[in-house]
Amino acid sequence: MDGEPLEHDYPAPEEEKPSWRQSLRDIFSWRNYTVYLLTAWTFNAMAALWSFFNLYLRTLQWDFMTIGTTLSVVAMVSVFARLIGGYVGDVVDRKKLAVVAMLLTAVYFLIIGLFTDFSFVFIGLIILGINDIAKSGSSAYIMDNIPSKHSGLSISLFTAGNSLGTVTILVFLIIEPILGFAETFRHLYVLTGILLLICAAARAYYLDPSPQKGRAEGTPLWKDFVTENHQAIETLVRIMPGVLVVVIIDALSDSLFHFGALIYTYEILGVSYRGIAIMMFVYLAIMTPLLLKTGRMSDMKGARRAALIVYIFMPICAGLLLVAPILPQWAPDWLIGEAEASMEGLGVIFTTPFLAIVIKTVNDVLWYTILLTLIRKRIPRKDTAKILAMFWAVVYLCQSIGPLIGGIIFTYFEQSYLFVVVFGLNFLILGALAKNGLVRDEADVPESQSPGE
Repeated sequence: MDGEPLEHDYPAPEEEKPSWRQSLRDIFSWRNYTVYLLTAWTFNAMAALWSFFNLYLRTLQWDFMTIGTTLSVVAMVSVFARLIGGYVGDVVDRKKLAVVAMLLTAVYFLIIGLFTDFSFVFIGLIILGINDIAKSGSSAYIMDNIPSKHSGLSISLFTAGNSLGTVTILVFLIIEPILGFAETFRHLYVLTGILLLICAAARAYYLDPSPQKGRAEGTPLWKDFVTENHQAIETLVRIMPGVLVVVIIDALSDSLFHFGALIYTYEILGVSYRGIAIMMFVYLAIMTPLLLKTGRMSDMKGARRAALIVYIFMPICAGLLLVAPILPQWAPDWLIGEAEASMEGLGVIFTTPFLAIVIKTVNDVLWYTILLTLIRKRIPRKDTAKILAMFWAVVYLCQSIGPLIGGIIFTYFEQSYLFVVVFGLNFLILGALAKNGLVRDEADVPESQSPGE
């Protein structure tokens, strides 16, 4: 494996902080990181389409309960796939897993783009869930190629590829008036599948192998699996118990919000498909500078301050959607009229749901960047895949019930009640962060202490 040993995760306070240029030079000196980053950016550029997925299912005449139940089932598949994937990622060559993860994602996009029958869409979603078997090892591969002292910036760069989704959204805005929402969505999904097949081939050719220790000889497979994952969850609980508590509550809150926010915005608040696409474009455009700043801040000033700054906006977003039917816009009518005259749908930027959804979506990305940076700094390198798998399994397990609850609320109650629940959960988390933080800041950890201790 290329790169310097991942030591000194907690530099002494007097150590000089590297410049932006030096940090970037260190990060991109690892070829594996560079290759993985470019292929991931291709995926991230097209992943902007996921924002429209629930709206697309509505065009296929799926009701709220069908959407919620299906997404909950797929999330449960992802939970078990992550658990298996954590074990697989620490015994199988992680390069192969990085290739398989990209390949199965391509298959998912192709199926959704080519077929509209419920059975095919369901199969495509299940394939996406099963793909989590490979994704833990794939994520661990890139974690191994991140310089430890630049963890925040490195992960921020990795996630910043989402901003390339602005290109995808622009293409969507150009094509949608011609083909309509559903057909535009499907055509772009097929294109994404083709591009990701090319990325899978690039990973297979350019990435260096990353063989792991293999399974303990003489130990039954099931016993080895249980033992390894038990050790992983013990390590995660020992290192950052506060993170797990917050993640459990936040995962449910996020899944509820993302299940219903865009459907509510389109069907109840009357924002058009073009307006929603413009929301996504603005979010993607402003995300990168905020993401890089947050990653750098977590490296320099610690996670507690970064987490508080990011999360304070979460309950505000839920509150904005609650008041949107009463206060649908934050600018005068004449300004919205001028915006619409210059470009159809542009007036959405002066509406309350625009503020709620853009701020929430940006902050979700920043939030998980902080969490991943913490995990990267503190976990033992040899168990990266298993611990990442446990972390995401907890997230997916809590998220899995969100769509089902959202479907029930949207079907049998006022849809706005969903955001009352989200608002309450967000305030609960914000209080916990203000009182206890996530973990002890990096500067407070003795230099001699290793991440696994």
